[in-house]
Amino acid sequence: MIGALRRKFIAIAMLSLLLTLAVLCTAIGAGNHIAVTRRADRIISLLYQNDGDFPPPELPADPTTAFEFQITRETPFETRYFIVKLTANQEIYAVDVEHIAALDRQTVVQSISEILRAGSNSGYADYYRFGIFQEQDKSSTVIVLDCFLQLQSAYNMLRITLLMSLICSIVVFLLLAFFFEKGHCALRGKSGTAETVYHGCVA
Repeated sequence: MIGALRRKFIAIAMLSLLLTLAVLCTAIGAGNHIAVTRRADRIISLLYQNDGDFPPPELPADPTTAFEFQITRETPFETRYFIVKLTANQEIYAVDVEHIAALDRQTVVQSISEILRAGSNSGYADYYRFGIFQEQDKSSTVIVLDCFLQLQSAYNMLRITLLMSLICSIVVFLLLAFFFEKGHCALRGKSGTAETVYHGCVA
């Protein structure tokens, strides 16, 4: 009877813990991905508004500021991107690959073709985030940002969270099993002592 209750309590406690950790891991993973995407979209928007360059920083950067992209003097050198200009007929007439080293003009043309086939004004193509902006003359500007490091960091954070959740689950299970076993043994010992004293009194 006690053993069955013990197993039931441990199962309920572990299920509650696993559900809590699952919600936590999901929130961290989704939150990091959303933060990376919002940062990328903000950068793409700034580049479009400033003709492919970053505006000078207005305020000193504060790394403790939450969920806010901040421009520093190093931002233009840390950010890798390319810009493509398209005619109204979706034909490429200008390519700027000055700010990216991983891709050449031919690879950029192929990438733009894949992006246009997706039929969306923003999204991911592999680990590149893109934004398409329509001009008044029906032409368009495509800005593509390399998000490799940011996405890698987000996935690594998720992996660490999953690993620590697994370790915590194992530790909690072992602790519950240990303390319940100790409590059961103590209860059995007290029960045996009481039974001996009772029999001694009857004799």
